[in-house]
Amino acid sequence: MARRHVTTAFAAGFAALITAAPATAHPHVWVDVNADLVFKDGKIVGVRHAWTFDDMYSAFVTQGVGKNPAAPTPAELQPLAKSNVENLKEFEYFTFMKAEGAQTIFADPTDFSMSQDAKKQVTLKFTLPLKAPANADDSFKFQVFDPNYFIAFTLEKESAVRLVDAPAGCAHKMIAPETLSESDIKTLEESAASGQAPGLDFGMKMAGYMVIKCR
Repeated sequence: MARRHVTTAFAAGFAALITAAPATAHPHVWVDVNADLVFKDGKIVGVRHAWTFDDMYSAFVTQGVGKNPAAPTPAELQPLAKSNVENLKEFEYFTFMKAEGAQTIFADPTDFSMSQDAKKQVTLKFTLPLKAPANADDSFKFQVFDPNYFIAFTLEKESAVRLVDAPAGCAHKMIAPETLSESDIKTLEESAASGQAPGLDFGMKMAGYMVIKCR
């Protein structure tokens, strides 16, 4: 596997999934992202994530969890939620936020939990506090992506992000990723044939981003 550390990203269950997965194109896991950008005193102080995983990962990671494996409770899933967020730290939680041109730095995550819905899809929730409040007066940029595109994070619409307790005059807009070049398309096709990562930071090319501006 091209990514040495990817097996730690979603704890032991994810590592086993990678081992069992056939050699197919990246990505191997799909995640729908919803996020609340939390304001206090006019500045952004954190992000509350809700990540809903695809059917395959959801089914795999919940195997054998709880007294009733068909429907594990949030309490039974809590150890997995804890392991997930702890192991995400070395990947910067796949969350990239820039304020005034500088990358923001996160404190340790809080309020983490995991649940499974009626469709048996797993959702991981956690809050990422910023170590220092961020000014959103000048185009605050927010992205969620895996640089190596092993995991495909979907953040496509303005409705996927909410501004919580934002002052009047704050707005956000989704910026779609640029169209892939012929060279990038070829790289992605070669990844499909080899099962290897398409390259460092390829995930950034596939990711849109949200711009937040408060006037």
